[in-house]
Amino acid sequence: MGRLYESHHEEEKSETNKNIPMLFLLGEFSGESNHAWLNPKNHTSNSKLIKFPELEDQTECLASGFGWLLIQSRNTSSLFFFNPFTSQRINLPYHRSIITAAAFSASPTSPDCIVFTYRMPSVFGVRIDTLLVGQETWTRHVFMRDPSLFGGSIQAIYNKGCFYCVDPYGKIATFDAKLRTWNIVRGNGFERARSYFFEFNGEIFAVEKKSDSTFAEKLERLKVEGGAYGWEKVDLGCLGDDVTLFLGPYGSCAVPGLSNVVGMEKKKVFVADYRPQSKCLMYNKSNGFGMVADAGFFSWWYAPIWIQSS
Repeated sequence: MGRLYESHHEEEKSETNKNIPMLFLLGEFSGESNHAWLNPKNHTSNSKLIKFPELEDQTECLASGFGWLLIQSRNTSSLFFFNPFTSQRINLPYHRSIITAAAFSASPTSPDCIVFTYRMPSVFGVRIDTLLVGQETWTRHVFMRDPSLFGGSIQAIYNKGCFYCVDPYGKIATFDAKLRTWNIVRGNGFERARSYFFEFNGEIFAVEKKSDSTFAEKLERLKVEGGAYGWEKVDLGCLGDDVTLFLGPYGSCAVPGLSNVVGMEKKKVFVADYRPQSKCLMYNKSNGFGMVADAGFFSWWYAPIWIQSS
């Protein structure tokens, strides 16, 4: 059974350190069954690869949150939840569809956890499948498409009973999990594509990534009023005086209360870079101070995923 490597295992026992997301490096290509961790507190990675029997097949991470990963097997297309801190696995019913974006509403150990999957629009329309964890079959929802108003979703985020889908141009569509309704919200989207989206205190934010992939910039907040939406440019301070961002291609989050943790005082933004070599970039947005933590020999075969112990 795989486990968090020993040099940081003791640290994770404290409540303060428990709040710090770890960067899990998931070996997901070419039958890779080895994985690793990177600790942003001291920007070090495990010198040894970790094997998880639960992840022996080629796997792909669809979403992360609440200390869990939503995983799809590339070999069998099966779906399951996996907690790399505890090695606990929860299998889901077989899902017969290509998944473009996915999200879940709560920890899969909760009776209220709803799994949401979105398929790229086709001539047949938009296809959404939902599952209340514990049920044996998925519920399929098909809606007419309007490609002029909404393209293919690149990320799904759950917020206040709805799954928000964001396309590459910042256009918004929502699926109400209770009413089972699909709504393409009217708005202008972005001037250019953003890279990271996250929910914090009941609101959805977008962060633009610079073209050179070195820093993230321009925080924007989603405002939906009267059946229309807009992206409002805001400063990082609007999140609070003590909030740290953890940004990445497989899910981003904002975590308060880390400025008093030794090793985290000046690091306000962490970026997991999904480029030829997986790296973690840490910097203070106010003064541009930056420092790169190299994940060693971990190449683009490894997907960098932020995960916070629940």
